[in-house]
Amino acid sequence: MHSESIDKPLYVSKRLFRNLWQEYRVYADRIELRFWSGRKLVRTEDILDVEVRPPVVIGDLFRGKNFAQSFPLKLDLADLFHHIAIHRRCGWIKHVRFTPDNPDMFAGVCKWLSDICTELKT
Repeated sequence: MHSESIDKPLYVSKRLFRNLWQEYRVYADRIELRFWSGRKLVRTEDILDVEVRPPVVIGDLFRGKNFAQSFPLKLDLADLFHHIAIHRRCGWIKHVRFTPDNPDMFAGVCKWLSDICTELKT
């Protein structure tokens, strides 16, 4: 029963042109980014920050972000639309950008999960 609740997504992004018809899902223990060449899993406990960012990713250099945050892995048309920026604790690529159908809701679900993980650790 517990494994069923973990395998049921809390949020599934609709496939749209702006995300190149890719699917992004939030689960209780991970974020699953399904894209044209496979999928990337980001464990909830590895997430340092999730935020909604404005278009033109490289513009973050002028918005007070560092070099690494301004040149992330982009999975879709993040340069053209408001998108999600994830900063991971570990992995070869620590900054990922992608465009779910509703970036504010996606970020809200991720932050809610992060808060729960933080509470459980204390």
